[in-house]
Amino acid sequence: MKTTELEVKVIEFVASKVENIDVSKITSASKFEGLGFDSLDTIRLLCDAEDTFGIRFDNDQANTLRSVGDIVDYISKQQPHN
Repeated sequence: MKTTELEVKVIEFVASKVENIDVSKITSASKFEGLGFDSLDTIRLLCDAEDTFGIRFDNDQANTLRSVGDIVDYISKQQPHN
């Protein structure tokens, strides 16, 4: 599967928030829990993602985001398609 530009940006963003994990080990399938995020860390991650990617997570939707790929999918649905 080809990695999209958005995936790369989200993976690099998540990697910048994780300690002791090489960016090459993070994929779209990586779960936040598996990366060492607890629930508070995940909330912080999503808040930072809002600022970084210029989007807003719906509270109900944010509660369902569990992986890097979930963030990629959510952002791609929020951004206008050209």
